Parts: sequence; structure tokens; C-alpha cells
Amino acid sequence: MADLKLRVCSLFQVIGRLSSTNRPKRTIGMTSLVCLVIANMIGAGVYTTSGYSLQALGTPTRVLAMWAVAAVIAIAGAICYGGLSRQLVRSGGEYLFLSRAVHPLAGFMAGWISLLAGFTGAIAFAATTFVNYLPEQLGADEPREKIMAAVGLIALAALLHLFQTGPGTIGQNILVGIKLLAIVGFIAIGIAAVELPAAVEATDAAAAAGPSFSTYANQLMWISFSFAGFNASIYVAGEARLGKQTVRRSMLFAAVGVSVIYLLLNTVFLFTAPLSEIVGRGDLAAVVGDYLGGETLGMAVQLLVALSLATSVSAMLQAGPRVYVKMAEDGMLPRWFIPSDGVPRTAILLQAYLATLLVCAATVQDLLDYTSFLLSVSAASTVLCLLLPRFRGQPGQRPTIMWPVLPAVFGLMTLGIAIVGCLYRYQQSPTSLMLSLAVVGSGIGVYWFRPDRVGPR
Repeated sequence: MADLKLRVCSLFQVIGRLSSTNRPKRTIGMTSLVCLVIANMIGAGVYTTSGYSLQALGTPTRVLAMWAVAAVIAIAGAICYGGLSRQLVRSGGEYLFLSRAVHPLAGFMAGWISLLAGFTGAIAFAATTFVNYLPEQLGADEPREKIMAAVGLIALAALLHLFQTGPGTIGQNILVGIKLLAIVGFIAIGIAAVELPAAVEATDAAAAAGPSFSTYANQLMWISFSFAGFNASIYVAGEARLGKQTVRRSMLFAAVGVSVIYLLLNTVFLFTAPLSEIVGRGDLAAVVGDYLGGETLGMAVQLLVALSLATSVSAMLQAGPRVYVKMAEDGMLPRWFIPSDGVPRTAILLQAYLATLLVCAATVQDLLDYTSFLLSVSAASTVLCLLLPRFRGQPGQRPTIMWPVLPAVFGLMTLGIAIVGCLYRYQQSPTSLMLSLAVVGSGIGVYWFRPDRVGPR
């Protein structure tokens, strides 16, 4: 009898331990996943990049062609990430797949890049650009005021996600819906004003000789940065309802929809205002808004861009910390990153703090270069995991369509564009490459000298 009581007590202890584990609740549905991806994708890049690309490539047609190529690459990437998520539906992003398919060091480096560049750099870039699009009436003109406004945005976005996941997600969904309606309205106004055949003929007639291949590669890397959030669902896959279906579908639906929006937006940006007014401009959307509808529409566009950037910062502060939680569970980061109730508060605060430091320390140009290169390398390496035994499936049950061609082409193209673009930018300014090398070097050092060297599980 005593032995039976002891066994019963032991059974209840085991059940108690299992029930107290911090397994994430699957509370994020399909709509919220799509909104998360859209919020991650539609950020600073689409409103700033084409002015710089026009200066480098010479004609709007060339720039729009690069956006079309980047859209195809992003959709292919969404399909490939969907193939990965079908086989392992857990939060963790690139860290999770690389650590399982290649080596814990490869996964750690992907997570480290997410911590210091993929999310931190992207948040800082979005927050800095947000300030540049605030209407003049708000008075953020001085450098100190701009930094304070960017830091304030990061702090507010962090507060939105510091409590329960549900309220923050609902608020984000509402803001994304408003943003999409406003973007569609702006596109409708712009398309109505565009006389596309005449505009294309006029701009192409004045075109200079085509730029070098490395220039195209560099611009494609920049433009691809605007699509970088197409894989956002994988970072919260462990909290997604019906994860195998919703995670991969949300990435594909959002990637296709955002690609259409980007092509239409850039048609408006590049073929309405005179080229002399938009070449090399980082506030391209505001300039075009002023040209189409005067000061009123210009201010409305500024507010639209600011809203887009604010939701982008919020979405990245929701997705990124889930990677660091998974790394902590595997012993790759300190265990105090693991939340007691499923909300990664420590990771959110660290992400916000690092983004704040970067806002204060780097220029927009350096942030874009440094973040684009590291993100491209990480994404290419992750998709190439589909060619390795752990994730390539079985004959007749391959993870993606056109396997192995699709993942191989995506991985090699993305990696090649990143390398060529980085070498081109190094000739112009070595700062971004130095930052990238510093991230990689520090990551290797932290991996080998971390105190708790436990293998992934």
C-alpha cells in the first residue's frame, strides 16, 4: 500500500511538472499571421529605396524591373520557408532550422544575426525613417529631437507587446488594416494620374547607358530588403493555430499580396512626378504625394508612411524575441530569456534597447547596407537546408514544388546578390562591411565561450 501511494504521488508530481512547463499557447490565427507578415514587409524600404535606385540605375523602367525580380525571389522564398515550416512547426526562425539541419553554431550565428542586425537593425532603420516622415508641424527638426522621437516609437511598440499576446496582436491587426486601406486609396489616386506609355517612352528616351552588373546586384539587394519580412510567420510558428497549414499559407498569401502592392506603388512613385524631383530622394513617397494632390495629400502620405513604419517596428518587436527564447531553451542564451507565462518580456526589452543604441549610433545608409547583407546571407543559408537530409523529405513527398531547383535557385541567387552587392558597397564605403564582420566575429566568440553549452533540443 505504501508503495502504491508513493507511485501515485510520483505520478502527480510528473503531471504537475508537465502542466507547469512554459509551452506557448497557440493563440495566433490565420488573419493575425497574415497581418504580422504584412506589417514586417511594408516598412521603410518601399518608401525610400526607389529614389536611390533611380539615381543608380538611370531609368524608372530599370528600377521597376528590379522590383519585379525581387518580388519573384520573395515569393519563391515564401514557398521554401513554407516547406521548412511544414516539417517543424516551432518558433525560432532561421536559428531553429540551421541548428537542426547543419550545426548548432550555424543556428547560433543566424540567431545572433537576428539579434544584432536582422531585427535590431531593421527596427532602428524603420524608426529612423519614421521620424523623417513625420509632418513638419510636429516639430521634430533637430537631430536630438529626431532621435528622441525614434526612441519613443521603439518604447511604445515594446510596451504594446510586454503584456499578453492577444491585445497586442489585435491592436496590430487593426493598424495593419487601416494601413492597407490607405495604401490602396493612394494607389488608386496615383494610377488615375499616370499616363504609363507616354511616361515610359519619355524616361527611356532620356536614359544613359546601362549600369554595371554589380550596380544592379547592389540595388537588387537593397530592394530585396523591402521584402525581408515575408518569412515572419516562422518566428511565431509555435504560437500559431493549425500551424502546419496557417504558417506556410500566411507567408505565401502575404508575399503575393505585398508584391502586387509594391509594383503598383512604385509605378506611381516612378511615373508621376518629374524625375528631377525624385532622383536620390529618401522621402520619395512624400514628394510624389505633394505632386499628385498638393500639401493636403502630401501630409496624408507622410502620415501613411509613418503608420506603416510604426506597425513594422511593432511587428518586428513581436517576432524577433521569440527567436531568443528558443535559443535560451537550447542553452544558447541565458535562461532568464525564458518567460514564465509565454510573453518574452526580457527578450523584448533587450531588442528595444539594442535598437535604441543603433538609432543613436548609425546613419540610415549604413543601417540599410549592413542589415540587407546579413539578412540575405541568413535567408539563403536557411532555405538551402531544404537540400539537406533533415528537411528534404522523401521521394514523392518533397517539401516544396520544383524541389530541389526552387530552393537551390533561391539560395544561390540571394547569396550571390548579397556578396556582389556587398563588395560594390565596400568600394563606396567600408562601414557596413566592417559592421557585418564585427557581428559575425562577436557571434563566434560568444558561442564558444558561453557558460551553458547545452545542445539544441
